[in-house]
Amino acid sequence: MNRNPLFALKDQHAPLPLETVRTEDFIPAIDAALEHARENIQNLISQEAPPTFENTLLALEASDEWLDRVSSVFFHLLHVDADDDLQALAREIPPRLSAFRNDVVMNKALFQRVDTLDRQKDDLQLDAEQTMVLENHVQAFRRNGASLSKEDQQKLREIDQELSTCSPTFAEHVLKATQAFSLWTADEKLVQALPESARANAKALAKKENRESEWKFTLDAPSFVAFMTYAPDAELRKQMWTAYGSRCVEGEFSNQDLIRKILNLRYRRAQLLGYRDHVHYTLERRMAGNRETLQKFYDEMLPVVMPAARRDLEAIRACKEAETGETELHPWDYSFYAEKCKQQTFELNQEELRPWFEFESTLKAVFSLVQKLFDVEFVPTSLPVNNSEVRCFDVRQAASQKEVGQLLIDPFPRSTKKPGAWMVALLGQGRWQNEVKRPTVGIVCNFTPPVDGTPSLLTMDEARTLFHEFGHAIHELLSDCHCRSVAGTNVFWDFVELPSQLLENWLQEPEFLREYALHYESKEPLPEKYIEKIKASQTFQKGYAAARQLTFGLLDLAWYTRPPQDIGGDLIAFEREATRETSLFPSHEGIAMSASFQHIFSGGYASGYYSYKWAEVLEADIFDRFLEKGLFDPETASSLRENILSKGGSRHPMDLFKAFYGREPNPAALLKRDGLLT
Repeated sequence: MNRNPLFALKDQHAPLPLETVRTEDFIPAIDAALEHARENIQNLISQEAPPTFENTLLALEASDEWLDRVSSVFFHLLHVDADDDLQALAREIPPRLSAFRNDVVMNKALFQRVDTLDRQKDDLQLDAEQTMVLENHVQAFRRNGASLSKEDQQKLREIDQELSTCSPTFAEHVLKATQAFSLWTADEKLVQALPESARANAKALAKKENRESEWKFTLDAPSFVAFMTYAPDAELRKQMWTAYGSRCVEGEFSNQDLIRKILNLRYRRAQLLGYRDHVHYTLERRMAGNRETLQKFYDEMLPVVMPAARRDLEAIRACKEAETGETELHPWDYSFYAEKCKQQTFELNQEELRPWFEFESTLKAVFSLVQKLFDVEFVPTSLPVNNSEVRCFDVRQAASQKEVGQLLIDPFPRSTKKPGAWMVALLGQGRWQNEVKRPTVGIVCNFTPPVDGTPSLLTMDEARTLFHEFGHAIHELLSDCHCRSVAGTNVFWDFVELPSQLLENWLQEPEFLREYALHYESKEPLPEKYIEKIKASQTFQKGYAAARQLTFGLLDLAWYTRPPQDIGGDLIAFEREATRETSLFPSHEGIAMSASFQHIFSGGYASGYYSYKWAEVLEADIFDRFLEKGLFDPETASSLRENILSKGGSRHPMDLFKAFYGREPNPAALLKRDGLLT
């Protein structure tokens, strides 16, 4: 009997073996699943029957189901429990998967069957979802070399093989560079200026290394953000800021050569496929559609955002000058004096709010919100998981008890966990072995952990992150499609952030806060004075925040619109020039955000980071409808579910938006909400 639990995943009903799988299980399972998928493809193209939607497209989507499930387990564990052995596999497994994907999309016989369906589509009587599935597959073949000569196909294979190892290596370098730095202090006076949760976390980290008379601070988000916001020692803040900003710029974990390689490979790939550059290749499958539309978007945003950002920064500089007499504001000063300015302006201390945003109660709040909007409830359950901190829930329709899916939540940092926060579809909604299945979804975060009996008390930003990732989860959980390739979050990438950013809005609404923000000890609601201050502070530094988002997006586009030979050898100088229009601080030696910019070099946002700001326009417009009709208006929530969330990528996103709103998006709601329209 095969003891490898990944082989059981051939059965669609087998649970994901996150608890029992061993590192040595992956290669045998991946190889077996690859062979099984190849056999399925061969059977598909060998059949004598003429192509139909069922015997070609559905068969194609079913061909690699086992491989998808095994791969899902591997990449999930790589991101949440990446020990050295698993990281080593990240250099072996992606090339195997890339080679298989190339075999599929470059298969002339398979493409011929799909192309035949495309030419016959007017006679096939396909519904809207089937039409989109066909269109997606046709584009996937053409965008991945099916029409190329054998010689050019081989070139494309070699490029994809190289790219398949570059992204995991880039991410591994960022993780190791983050882990490599720590700031130790025995200065009790310094530490007392920090929030209690940050002090407790720093003490716990020090205890693990038997240095109980000291405190340890790291570049992990809860530690780094707290230190930069509250530590009064400017030199130590500078040390932390420099360590964070210089990650992977030089030294053992430098990503500079990898950046050059990734840029060159993606440019060569786009050119080989007939595109001007990677941006034009990417935007063909985005809501924005083309570079000209995107440029128009930036041309509309920049004249509004940048003056507001400079006003915001001047307010923080004036705050520092008033306190210290110093006229220059450094980047390592920003968070510290922004918090002071916020406290002075609104008499609002973010740390004072933590007791009302204890993790468990905040989780219950988002559960309650989703139930109010969509009649969905979350019931604790037990599933095989990789860590005891992971929470598991069955998700059901409250009224009918009909299954919606399963949800896993992994909330706290570990040394082996990738930084940041994300949602993962461990089992996508849609057809598995000819049966439409409900999804299994994971939310992974790095929140302030519980320490020494004190529960996890979140900042407002951390609570907002939970709501954000929950929006992604709801998009997947409420999906109601037949084909996995268009279900849930399988949408255009500049549309995928709409549900996540939309859900954040409720967190700052007084009506919601009065009901759900409860003190973790007394269970008393958040005092009205705080609610008023939260509402009043909503536009605080929004210009600065918007400028940062535009900076990231413009930097992304700069990397991927220039031919690599035009970028030059000095990557830091290129970054500085690319961000000159939106940078609000002078550059500093050895600092470059690109070296650890995982979204565009090891994530899925290459040539697409603008999506965050683009999606803000969409979600602000939609939330404006809730403000008009009622925060929990059932008709609006039902329309949102029916016209957007349930449809996944089965329709063009503009069609989905117009089905909800009756018109195209209007940026005025976002600019008004953020206080940027004067």
